[in-house]
Amino acid sequence: MSAAPTTSSRRRWVILIVLAGAQMLVQLDATIINTALPAIKRAFEMSESQSLWVADAYFVIFGGLLLLAGALGDRFGRRKILVIGMALFAVASVAVAFSPDANWLIIGRGLQGFGGALVVPQTLSILTAVFPREERTRAFGIWAAAMGFGMAFGPFAGGVLVDTVGWAGVFWIPAPIAALAIIGCAAVPESRSVMHTKLDVPGAITGTIGMIALVFAIIEGIVRGWDSPLIIASFLIAVVAWTAFIIIERRTEQPLLPMAFFRQRDFTGSMIGMFFIMFALMGVMFYMPQFFQLAQGVSPTTSGLRMMPLALAMAFFAPIAAKLLPKIGPRLMLFWAPAVHGGGALLFFSFMQVDTPYWMIALGLAFLGIGGAMHMPATTDTAMAAVPVDLAGKASAVNNAGRQLGGTLGIAILGSFAAASYASGAREGLAALPLDPATLETMVDGIGAALQLLPSLDPGVAAAVSAAVSEAFADSVTNTMRFGIVFAIISGVAAWILVPSRQRTAQVTSLTAPTVDEALALAAAPPPNGATPTLTNGVTPPVPRPASSTKIALVRPQKRGAPTILD
Repeated sequence: MSAAPTTSSRRRWVILIVLAGAQMLVQLDATIINTALPAIKRAFEMSESQSLWVADAYFVIFGGLLLLAGALGDRFGRRKILVIGMALFAVASVAVAFSPDANWLIIGRGLQGFGGALVVPQTLSILTAVFPREERTRAFGIWAAAMGFGMAFGPFAGGVLVDTVGWAGVFWIPAPIAALAIIGCAAVPESRSVMHTKLDVPGAITGTIGMIALVFAIIEGIVRGWDSPLIIASFLIAVVAWTAFIIIERRTEQPLLPMAFFRQRDFTGSMIGMFFIMFALMGVMFYMPQFFQLAQGVSPTTSGLRMMPLALAMAFFAPIAAKLLPKIGPRLMLFWAPAVHGGGALLFFSFMQVDTPYWMIALGLAFLGIGGAMHMPATTDTAMAAVPVDLAGKASAVNNAGRQLGGTLGIAILGSFAAASYASGAREGLAALPLDPATLETMVDGIGAALQLLPSLDPGVAAAVSAAVSEAFADSVTNTMRFGIVFAIISGVAAWILVPSRQRTAQVTSLTAPTVDEALALAAAPPPNGATPTLTNGVTPPVPRPASSTKIALVRPQKRGAPTILD
């Protein structure tokens, strides 16, 4: 078992506030950059691939180190690693604010991701350690609401800071908040695993290399060409690294990613659903603030304010979804969440144009927030209940790694798709205008560069160029949203097939499948206190048939979360 402290009810909720605040800060910083990105593009004259790396450098390092960070918390103490992560996060944020060029800024964003990776797994594993199972769903709902609110509030905070302080302001704000979170950690008890003490460094290295190589190939492939030797080599490195990672994880004694996790259908279903819903969500989070500013011409503050329906819907509905989860079950919730997300929000956005009224966009953002609010508490609770508390750090890391990997690849793949769509549309729209080849190529490279050149053009040509590139950018965003609907559908299908219809009422205590003798013994001899017996995988056993008619060959978990005795 994990060395989990015994805490009073009041203290548990204080701990939840501290951990939810830390989680919200890390997620806010992941999206606060989206509103500031147009200003950063202008300040550093960035290409489209560089601007993608400003966002993805954070996610790549964040996602690549999550598994190692979860193991570090289990080994050395979750509160200790949480404090170290918050400190690194604060220092890196200040360093980014002083960036002299685009490359330094990208490196600094990677260091922020390193700090965030140390923080996030500890928040979920500490909650799992200090909250009893009957209170954990509610705690996860509040934790998910804080995470969702941070993600959705980031663009508004970024817009206000860009308009009042400048782009550097978005990196100043995390430092004092991180300092407050470190002080609040005094209320958080220390906890660690008493069984899992070895670090899987080879697994961490190969997994991180694989992720960086894959994202680099996707982002740079659209610029350099898919037949570029560098891009081909990057894909090969990703394949080799991830193959080595899987081999290492299967053979090492204490892997970063225990493959036994995926023998639990509900854990696997939650992870698949989480990956694909975040894939679709982050495409919206990345491009909508840019659409408002670059296509519709509003200020960064107004752009961030226009994203608020998503934040408010997510913050309001996540605790409600957590409360409803035990009543309606994870399968229905995780099936309908992508339907709201893809069928509601993305369908609205897939018909968006430059002159689309804001009320239609706001309605789509609200649908997006409701879908996310349904999804996050259900996937988190389902996945974390499917593994033992002693493995909470690693399970939390895997949980967040799936979410971040989906977001990272969502930005990389959807971003590359949008860049290609914009380039094609802009080239077609500008072809008939009197532009020299060098100017045309610059404008096709990205809308930020195109808008930078407008003041140098003849006024009669500038208006036509502005209209053409704005329309091309809007079309690229709507095409991306249509693409994202596919991933929302995959998320819902995976939930229906793999996730049980009933929530687990007891935490799994072992990843080893229960034996037939254990199932029969527990069913035939209830505990003295009259409680319902449970197997080591946290589910209620069936009542066995009389001995004369019992023919038991296997006990296996089913979709509904209860074992079936097979003849």
